[in-house]
Amino acid sequence: MIERHSRIQRPARPMSWRVRIQRATAVVCVLVALVAARGNDDPDTSTSPADTALSSNVKLPSTRETLPAIAHPYRVGESLKFSVQYGPIHAGSAYLEVPSQENVGGHATMLLQARAESNSFFSTFYKVRNKIQSYWDPDGRFSRRYTENRREGGYHAQEQIDFDYDKREAHYKDGRTYPIPPGVQDALSSFYYARTQALPLGGSIVFDYHASRKSLPLEVKVLGRERIDTPAGKFDCVAIEPILKAGGIFKKKGRLVIWITEDERRMPVLMKSKVTVGSISVVLQEYKAGA
Repeated sequence: MIERHSRIQRPARPMSWRVRIQRATAVVCVLVALVAARGNDDPDTSTSPADTALSSNVKLPSTRETLPAIAHPYRVGESLKFSVQYGPIHAGSAYLEVPSQENVGGHATMLLQARAESNSFFSTFYKVRNKIQSYWDPDGRFSRRYTENRREGGYHAQEQIDFDYDKREAHYKDGRTYPIPPGVQDALSSFYYARTQALPLGGSIVFDYHASRKSLPLEVKVLGRERIDTPAGKFDCVAIEPILKAGGIFKKKGRLVIWITEDERRMPVLMKSKVTVGSISVVLQEYKAGA
């Protein structure tokens, strides 16, 4: 007779602050850049009470209303600086910028840029220096090129995607190509494109985007209105929520809500997310409008 011995199940060790800091700082650029594709999972539209609290003060009008499209909500020279908060702790800074016009393959584009930097305290645990860029065609209103340079702790990665609309292909740095629909957005231009669109309060907008070697439709819900108080001022805002088809830290449980001004700038002033490692807020500190 063979006697089987079961393994003793030891209680799970609580997550250390080091791990929490690593995971929190790792999602900073995801929040800022609105990276909406990190896997191939279907989103879970259910929300926990903690998730629902993200937008609990957002109000819908009693009658249907659609905010008009804005042709040019941002221009070259726009610069937005944010504080990244992990709960009550200041984790670093993030920037959304339109620094210049660039030529890509003979096409005039606007350079859209997102940067994220962990502060000196967090950097001792897990240094983040992320920059992603989108070369956006303002006439066709689609992406021509996307680049990212990511440093997260000991992880370094660079990527470039060129969008060929004649062949309807996305060309990656490693030489591989993937099909794209016409007029596609990338992970960063998706957010800037959403700022130009008519926004039906209580409804959604849907458009095509490409990220992580996949082309998918992205739905952005328009939740309602809320007045937001930030160090940069008080703003009448509309809250929007991209429905993230994401793996990893955002898989099924993560929500991202973004408050943009209701005026012709459609400027982001607050981003909040409740994810598995806690609550993260990205709050506008100062801004400069483009010329």
